[in-house]
Amino acid sequence: MGESFAANFNDLMAMLEAIKPLYIYLILFAIAFIENIFPPIPGDTFTIIGGYLAATGYLALAPTFLAITLGTISSVMVVYALGYRGGHEYFQKKNYKFFNADDLTRVDNLFNKYGAMTLLFSRFVVGARVMIAVAAGISKYPTGRMAVFSYISGVLFHGILIGFAFLLNKYIENITAWFALYSKIVLVIVGAVVILWVIIVIRRFRHGRTKT
Repeated sequence: MGESFAANFNDLMAMLEAIKPLYIYLILFAIAFIENIFPPIPGDTFTIIGGYLAATGYLALAPTFLAITLGTISSVMVVYALGYRGGHEYFQKKNYKFFNADDLTRVDNLFNKYGAMTLLFSRFVVGARVMIAVAAGISKYPTGRMAVFSYISGVLFHGILIGFAFLLNKYIENITAWFALYSKIVLVIVGAVVILWVIIVIRRFRHGRTKT
């Protein structure tokens, strides 16, 4: 894995360094934005790569950080707006397995009690960021607070990743490889939890039908 990843990483760096910095900033913004719309995109990996390019001097640190953070908060607010626009009425009418009547009550309770804390740590929850943003919108969490807390979360998370990449650029290949592995592990865990939850919901539904 190490040699193959190192070769791919070096090829990627060579390709990026052949692009003008302005376009790389736009690419970093676009990836950070699209990541929350299509979660499989490895946005965090490109955050580290952006930090590496800033560490080598090819990019400037401030624009790199700004492009990634603005891309993240913009897409988070778009997802939040979709949930806000739909609200309880939409999900109750559709009666989805996710965000059913019981789930909507839990979501409201969560954001009424721990809304700020949930959003502050939302960026660190790989695999569930989009769901948190949608849930915040559904519960009609105040837009201003949503933007502020999500922005702080993004600043902290991306600041840590870029900071590590900037300070430890000699070990960037290992950092990126391990973070990619971490993301996969978390996604598997989140997927397993979702599958387990769906199974429980189906069993309860079937049990309810047998009683009637």
